Amino acid sequence: MNMHNLYHHPILSLFIMIFMGMFGNQTLKNEDLVTSFIEARNNYDVEKVNTLIHDHYYELFMDGSKEIESKEQLMDIILWGKELDSHISLLDISVNKDTIITIEENTNFLDVALQRKPRKFKITYSFLNGKIKNQSIDTLSGHQSIIKFNAVKYQEFIAYCQQHNLTYHGKSLNKEFGVQLRKVLEQYKSVNQNKP
Repeated sequence: MNMHNLYHHPILSLFIMIFMGMFGNQTLKNEDLVTSFIEARNNYDVEKVNTLIHDHYYELFMDGSKEIESKEQLMDIILWGKELDSHISLLDISVNKDTIITIEENTNFLDVALQRKPRKFKITYSFLNGKIKNQSIDTLSGHQSIIKFNAVKYQEFIAYCQQHNLTYHGKSLNKEFGVQLRKVLEQYKSVNQNKP
């Protein structure tokens, strides 16, 4: 049987269609997982997020450092983010073999109060057993200049807090820390909102 006739063989054609359909469906499922995950994080829906991620979920920067080490830490950060109006904007999404690659922009009330610039990242999602296993986070062009600008803004905030004996404490990013930080940020914003 030559190659031309392979595609006209009914059983083989059916197998090819099923295989391609399964691959295409899995890609769609993975893309749906990612968009559902981002939506759930933006809604601070920890129960929904929990159903979408693997038990050993983590987030890794391309330099090898872990941004989020566990599912439990992610849940705390989502609740911290709720207090600070954290939001992820999905700017682009594409497929690369068995991974999904996104461009995402992250903002929260720290950016508003401190007049910081939003941060954009290239994120590669990997999957295991129909759930998101991990994220690999990479920076984009211009990242260093944004980090430097934001660092200056944050130092101005720290100086203000020291000058006015404002404190906020937290061993980790969780809801309680978010509540304390929000109060201090609100005060800082009210004083500095008219500054250029």
